[in-house]
Amino acid sequence: MKAVLWEAKRLFAIRDLADPSPAPNEVLIRLTRAGICGSDMHLYRDGRIGPLTIEKPFIIGHECAGRVIGAGASVDKNLIGRRVAVEPHIHCGRCEWCVRGHINLCPHGLFMGLPPLQGAMRELLVHPAHLVEPIPDSLPDESAVVLEPMSIALHAVRLVKPHKAGTAVILGVGVLGICVLSILRLFKGMRIICVDLMPDRIERAKRIGADEAILANPRNRMDSVIKVKDLAGGYGADLVFECAGDSDTLHDMCEIAAPGAQVAVIGTPTDDCVAFASSSARRKGLTIKFVRRSLNTLKDAISLAVRQHIVPDSLVTHVMPPSESAQAFDLVDRREDGVLKAIINLEQF
Repeated sequence: MKAVLWEAKRLFAIRDLADPSPAPNEVLIRLTRAGICGSDMHLYRDGRIGPLTIEKPFIIGHECAGRVIGAGASVDKNLIGRRVAVEPHIHCGRCEWCVRGHINLCPHGLFMGLPPLQGAMRELLVHPAHLVEPIPDSLPDESAVVLEPMSIALHAVRLVKPHKAGTAVILGVGVLGICVLSILRLFKGMRIICVDLMPDRIERAKRIGADEAILANPRNRMDSVIKVKDLAGGYGADLVFECAGDSDTLHDMCEIAAPGAQVAVIGTPTDDCVAFASSSARRKGLTIKFVRRSLNTLKDAISLAVRQHIVPDSLVTHVMPPSESAQAFDLVDRREDGVLKAIINLEQF
C-alpha cells in the first residue's frame, strides 16, 4: 500500500509499505478520505503534541472513512463491503475507567495517528471491528470524516447539559467551534455567541446559526470580553466552550462566564499549559470540564447527519490529493483561502 509519511517538521513523503492483515477481531478498510485535524497540526509543525514525540517517519491523521474489504475470523462478515466511519481511540476495555464507562479516559488506550499507533493517511487500515460504524450511502465520505470532530462536539455539549433558555459562548470557530455551534443550534431558544479573530470564520458562524458573532481585536482582548458580557446580559454566559487552544481564550473563558456557569475546554494549547484567573473562577463558582475526545457519540452523530440536523460535509472547504499533503497542511497552518476543514482524497494515490 501507499502511505503519506511525516519525515521531519513540515515534510511529507509518499512511501510504499507492506499491506496490513486483520487480526481475528479486526476489519481491513480501504480508506477513501482522511481529514486534517488541529492535533495533526501540532505534529506537522513541531513533531510533538504534549509529551508525545515523533522520532522516526510516521503516518499521522485520525479522521477517516472508507470501505471494509476484509475481516478477521471472529468478525461478522456482513461488514465486508460496508462504508464505515472510524472511532480512532482504541481503549483497553479492562481497566477501572473502561469498566465504569469512561472509555475515553482509558490510560492504556491507543489513538490512531499518535505515537506509537500509525495513522490514517494511507490506503489500507486494520482496526478493531467494534470501533467502526456503518454509514448509509446518503452520507458522502467527506461527511464521514467530519463525524469524528462532530462526535467530540456532541460529547462536549452533553458534558455541560445545556438548557434551552441559556446563553452559550464559543471561543474560536474553527472546525471544533463550528461543530459545537452545529450541535447547540438544535437547542431551540438558546442564544449562541461566537468569537474569533478571522472575518471569514465569523461570517460562517453567522450563516450556520450564531445569534451574535464578534470579531475579536488581538490588540485589546478586554474589548471582546466586555462585548460578550454585555450581549449576555451583563453577568456573562451560562455556558462557555473554549475551542481555540489559545492562551488568550483559555484565560478569557472564565472572564466571560456568568456565576455558576459551566466551561468546556476543548482546545489544545501548543505550550501544553492552561492559565486563567483563579479569582474569577473561584468567586463565580465555575465548573470547568476538560473534554477528552468523544464518548460513545459517533453513532448518534451519524443519526443526526442522516436526519440532516447537522451537515458535516458543509465544513469541508478543500479536498486535495496525497501528493499535495504538505500544501494542504501548510494551508491549514496559514489559515488562508477560507480554509476550515481540509481533506486528503486517498483514492488519488
